[in-house]
Amino acid sequence: MFKRILYFLRDKWVRKTSLTIILSAVLIAIFLLINIIAIRLDVTPWDFTQEKRHSLSEESKEVIRNVKQNVTIYFFGFEEDSNYVSLAKQYEDVNDKIRVKSVSFIDNPSLASSLGITVNDTIIAFQSSQRNKLVSQSDLITYDLSTYEQIDVSEQKFTNAIIDVTITRKPQIYFLEGNGEFTIDKDGYMNTLSLNIVNEVNDVKRLDLLTTDVPEDCDVIVVANPTQDFTSIETDKIINYIHNGGNILWLQNPYGYVGKTKDSFPNISRVLAEYGFNFSESLVCETNSSYMLSGNPDCIMPVLTYNDIVKDLYTDGKVVLTDPGKIDFVSDEELANLGVSKDNFMVTTDGAYYNTDIKGSIEKDSTDETGTFVLGTALTKKIDDNKSSKMVAISSAFFVSDITVQVSNASYVAIALRNNKDIALNAIAYLSNKDDSLSIRKNTNLVTFAQVSQTENAVVSIIIFGFPLLLIIVGITVIIVRKRKR
Repeated sequence: MFKRILYFLRDKWVRKTSLTIILSAVLIAIFLLINIIAIRLDVTPWDFTQEKRHSLSEESKEVIRNVKQNVTIYFFGFEEDSNYVSLAKQYEDVNDKIRVKSVSFIDNPSLASSLGITVNDTIIAFQSSQRNKLVSQSDLITYDLSTYEQIDVSEQKFTNAIIDVTITRKPQIYFLEGNGEFTIDKDGYMNTLSLNIVNEVNDVKRLDLLTTDVPEDCDVIVVANPTQDFTSIETDKIINYIHNGGNILWLQNPYGYVGKTKDSFPNISRVLAEYGFNFSESLVCETNSSYMLSGNPDCIMPVLTYNDIVKDLYTDGKVVLTDPGKIDFVSDEELANLGVSKDNFMVTTDGAYYNTDIKGSIEKDSTDETGTFVLGTALTKKIDDNKSSKMVAISSAFFVSDITVQVSNASYVAIALRNNKDIALNAIAYLSNKDDSLSIRKNTNLVTFAQVSQTENAVVSIIIFGFPLLLIIVGITVIIVRKRKR
């Protein structure tokens, strides 16, 4: 069949100049017609990449299908053919309540003002009848600190922004203050973590239990490294919160860092005893170089056990705990009597040691306890048949703080190391029973929406312009040859 077609084209068409010209014109016309139709229909480009990097994930589609409100996504300062605009238009295909518009700050100053945009910049505004959310272009990029590669997180940001402006109620996260905790102030150690929690569609507030009770809308209390003991009033309020099914994320450095022992915190110990554990006075170090950062035995990359908190992590699944302590439990029988079950999701290798001299050398001593130590645990306390309380306890507050960590010859903010931020965000999502955040934040090995490379641009240009031009040249050449033969 194929030979017959070639014979027909060679012996019937090419021999006649006029038919050759017509053939070239028809092929070009078909090509242009297909492109015009595709443009008018706004057909989504086919994605042949192995990880479907240019397509919406099934997690995002699942979330977007459930959106019941109208959402308009305004792109200020972006070209209509921008990759980000193209990605956003895929949301239109999933749910017709979502609309995408490219607009100019100069041409639409009143719209920009109503959305809270005050500068002429590349800004994306998500608008619903409930609220607006702004996302800058810089928010769409992050970095893999293990490979130093630039990572595009556009889909993550777009999907979370749509959730943010349509969600009926955002989880309320309260950071406890008043006892020397790390704070969420602009210059506080928990500032970056609090901003990331907000970006994951939560409200973040402060809580001082000396001046108020635990609010009824509280979903999670974050206790970030208290360095002074609770008062009896605060203790009673927190225990009452636990007995009412409240949930807590507790981040605690070894008590020895503030020159104190566990006995210096009797009220804090009383709260932790509700779950059958306590934090240590000194720190844990590693001897296995594969589980420490750049040869630093007190910067541990713990062994992770799969659960809702450690799943869906970025990069390589590693976390860096800076100067962690250990978590000590009562016996299994006592835990059962308390109605507590535990899921230890971060532990050391069996080559770790407990350094009792926290103010001295971190080198292993013959008297140091060795073995496997628990660094992070998820605890569930059954209150009654219809109610339970959850606590996630991690024996380091430094690891998600804004302190600077020296790694080899470079300095890093602790929360930016490996998966540190994501462990905390997943813990918040787990405690607030908000599964959406867990599922739609993608592993960076499956990057969502990369910019088109120069090679890809060259291939597209050849397809669009090269082939038609080649046909025209062939047609002209044939005409010239035929005339010469005559």
